[in-house]
Amino acid sequence: MRYSLTVWVQLLWMVATCSTVQAQSVDFSGYMRLGYMVFDRDERNGSSSDDAQLRMRIRAGVLWTPNDTWSFKGRYAGRVHDSRNRSGFVGVFEGMDSGGPSIAPGQTAVDEFFARARYGKWDHRVGRFQTNSRLIGLASKSFSRTNSTGWDVGWTDGIQSTYRADHGVNYTAIIERNDKNGPSNQRRSPLGFEKSASRTGYYLSLDAAETSGFWAQRSFDVTYIPSSLYYNGMAAGQQRDYLGFSGRLATRIYLDKQMYLVSGVELAWAPQTPTRSAANMTGNGKTGGAAWQVSLNLMNIRPGHSLAVVYGENEAGWLLSTDFVSNQLLAEIRYAWITTPGQLLEARVRERKDLNLLRNAVSKRVETDMYLRYTVNF
Repeated sequence: MRYSLTVWVQLLWMVATCSTVQAQSVDFSGYMRLGYMVFDRDERNGSSSDDAQLRMRIRAGVLWTPNDTWSFKGRYAGRVHDSRNRSGFVGVFEGMDSGGPSIAPGQTAVDEFFARARYGKWDHRVGRFQTNSRLIGLASKSFSRTNSTGWDVGWTDGIQSTYRADHGVNYTAIIERNDKNGPSNQRRSPLGFEKSASRTGYYLSLDAAETSGFWAQRSFDVTYIPSSLYYNGMAAGQQRDYLGFSGRLATRIYLDKQMYLVSGVELAWAPQTPTRSAANMTGNGKTGGAAWQVSLNLMNIRPGHSLAVVYGENEAGWLLSTDFVSNQLLAEIRYAWITTPGQLLEARVRERKDLNLLRNAVSKRVETDMYLRYTVNF
């Protein structure tokens, strides 16, 4: 494996020992996820391929809370596969290569490093932190922002402020830094960040997530990234602002004392999209900018056992999702078992397929993957 053995030994030691360390104003935490994943693909050129991987993600962090207002957190994280690993440390001020969602297998990084201030109804964070705006459920996904899905290690660099209103709605604003080599959140081509005007992105959300009652979630958000959309392709060098809207709605119905059904839907739309030529599609005009998903989650079938089904489609012009590839549909079944507090066993079967045939492609790409993974929190 092409990664630093010393770094991984140190990280494993931190996770193994952090739960035994105690301090009055310092909290240590650790996390390990292990799994086996199998892929089967029908490629666009007519060929077929398959693969299998052992994967691991591991994290170790420390939270210092000197008083009721201020707290500071740092966390070290890494991921590794059983083959084709890269090595190295991704620096605090570096973005992901090519706007991807994660550091590469074999790499490590600081995925949280922030100061936080909480007072009254306000909650502020500045630095590097995790942000997610997911449709709730067992297999929770998002069209607008998701950090660190699956075995990935990603983050948000910037400033976040949340106001928790008396009527139960949380108002959140994020000013996000985009590195010219690639932003920290997933941003799909032909979004680019060579121009200085595109280095700052903006996000605003209204969210009313509830822990009980019929409405499980009601949320809406807007993402704005100026001068980032190369609508005629990267080579043409012409940019426009990219704007995206997404909203989520979920309900909760109890079927007996413990089992309940969570049903959800998310809709997303971008008014300004790349041309079909820029998306490598046949025909003239612009690509579609709509995306949607539906989710059914049967929770606590037995204590700790849950099952979910997700289906979604993402047109080629929606470029903000980590969970859904542009110009593809997704169908997924997931099972989860909370074996003991802090430990989770999951199994998933997922299919992804191109919605439209790409230029010069013989057929649409179809990929089926399955995994079994175990997560332990320390």
